[in-house]
Amino acid sequence: VISFVSNVHTRLVCIVPSLISYRLIDKTADFGLYAVTGIMMGVGAVMFLLPPVPGVPVYLALGIVLTAQGHQTVGWIGAIFYSTGIGLVLKLIASALQQKMIGENLSHFVSIRQFVSVNSNMMRAMKLVLKRHGLSVSKVAILIGGPDWPTSVLCGIMRLSLPQIMLGTTPVVFLIFPTCLTGALLFMASLETESGNPQFPWVGTAAAITASLTAMVQFGSMIVAAYYLERAADKCKDEIEAIEIDQEVKEADDRDELMRNCYKAVTQWRVVPLFMKTMLLSSLAMITASCYMVQFFASMCFIEHSLTDSVQYNLGGNPLNIFLPLGWVAIGLFSAATMFLWMFCTWGKAQARKRAVSETSVPIIA
Repeated sequence: VISFVSNVHTRLVCIVPSLISYRLIDKTADFGLYAVTGIMMGVGAVMFLLPPVPGVPVYLALGIVLTAQGHQTVGWIGAIFYSTGIGLVLKLIASALQQKMIGENLSHFVSIRQFVSVNSNMMRAMKLVLKRHGLSVSKVAILIGGPDWPTSVLCGIMRLSLPQIMLGTTPVVFLIFPTCLTGALLFMASLETESGNPQFPWVGTAAAITASLTAMVQFGSMIVAAYYLERAADKCKDEIEAIEIDQEVKEADDRDELMRNCYKAVTQWRVVPLFMKTMLLSSLAMITASCYMVQFFASMCFIEHSLTDSVQYNLGGNPLNIFLPLGWVAIGLFSAATMFLWMFCTWGKAQARKRAVSETSVPIIA
């Protein structure tokens, strides 16, 4: 499932920024830089509030659109630094909204706190690192290296100080700058002279270099974040153990542990009915086939589309045209496999609930 979703998501995630970028460039050609900036900030804020959308495509779109709009006013270099500054402001605003508007409101739900494992040593180590005042390598690495939406929402769930989180997030500018620079270079690479030759022949190579730099910064911060979390969990055991356990979450964890044990018992292969075995095997065959299709026959499943491509010209104005016939077959197999797997899991949970009720007096929540 993860393999299939990541393959499809990688291709779809470029459509929205490219659709927004080049539609905006065409539609706002007569607008001023500040008007376009306001539009981009509004669009970017909405994209940041969507869990599946990472920050990098938003910064790329800023680099493309604001550079296209502003290079005649403030120059190429000025436009790149301007888009970087807007990207930082947008990131801080989005982080505040995610933390205060979403995270803190969700923190009232036991299921949400349980979902993020607030009682785990790793989460308590993260809370210990993030609540420290000022800047530190570990704090910055977690805030930058973690996925945008989950990290900010998690800070709200743990009710961390917003000013301190904002301060720790500001070094994200070292990720935003190369990303906006890459967007600007991609736009420059699309420019041609009257004879049809590239106006800037060197920018294609430069864009590849800055894109690699962006990936290195992102990946490096993730590695550093994992290292410091592991070190905090080892060296600050007393402080971590002093953090109060969420009793409501603990009770829910105990109930879930009972349910997991019962689920394992009722889904042992030797006791599963023939019909459910057939359904599970069919799901496995279909999900395997769909993964092989998108992984090894990608050119037969998808139309190649990058951030600098126009949805209008490359996909005929319809983002769904990115799927070729074999791609739709893969989507169909994946959907059917997911439905069969859901049906098997639903049956297993129902059987586990019956077994749990017969074995204990602990109330089971459906």
